[in-house]
Amino acid sequence: MLSNTGTVSFYLYLFFIVIGLLSIFIVYYLIKKGTLDPDKLENFLIYFKWVIITLSISTVTLIVTDLFKERDQDIKELEYFDKYVNDVKNEERPLVRLQLAKYLSIVAPNGEMKKSWTNYYDTIKREYKEYIKAQIDLKKDSAIKNPTPDQLKQKEENQRKVDLFETPLSSTTNENNTEWFIIAAGNTDIDGANINLEKAVKINHNSSIIKKGGSFRTVLMGYPSKVEAESQLQKVRNEVNPMSYIVRKATWCNTIEKGSECLICK
Repeated sequence: MLSNTGTVSFYLYLFFIVIGLLSIFIVYYLIKKGTLDPDKLENFLIYFKWVIITLSISTVTLIVTDLFKERDQDIKELEYFDKYVNDVKNEERPLVRLQLAKYLSIVAPNGEMKKSWTNYYDTIKREYKEYIKAQIDLKKDSAIKNPTPDQLKQKEENQRKVDLFETPLSSTTNENNTEWFIIAAGNTDIDGANINLEKAVKINHNSSIIKKGGSFRTVLMGYPSKVEAESQLQKVRNEVNPMSYIVRKATWCNTIEKGSECLICK
């Protein structure tokens, strides 16, 4: 409650107000009982006015001064932490991103900033656990020689979790050398993928099927920025697959080769 000087000044001001009101009630009580002489009453009132005016001016001055100091301090803290925000947004390595969030949740000053970083750290820590679990499950899925449709669907979901968590938060990371994909769907056979491809090319002519990890992915390609991919993501979800998501090409599949049926991620 008393985490900043402005709050302390405010409560001091309230304290002096309470003293002033209490003094008025005491004087009123003494006057009513008739135990206070007129001369003493006049002197008391003069002294009382002097005390109240002096304390009020001092308190208000203190409040205004502290508020300006606190504002300047907040601005400096925001400027200091702003560069770390960019570090978190641009970081490609999931574990490093998690450690940065943990560090900022600890060193951030008390208040809304610390609360926000703590909430973000709790969220990303939970997502990191899901990411690690998805990676482990993917290794198990890859060992299955003849997966069932349900197993392939689960593998696709695990791959989606891994891809999303490995994608930087920033939409401008290495923008000049980055291509973004929309992964519209995944099928166990090329025929099913071709059906989704027919829908995808109506949204983006630069769409193709890429085989990755035993799954035929319908991919909308050629987005120079994450922002441009995001501008079409909702349409892809509405017309192709509600589970569509965005990935960065270099993270998702850096090497793509042409195969007999479709493109292949190596």
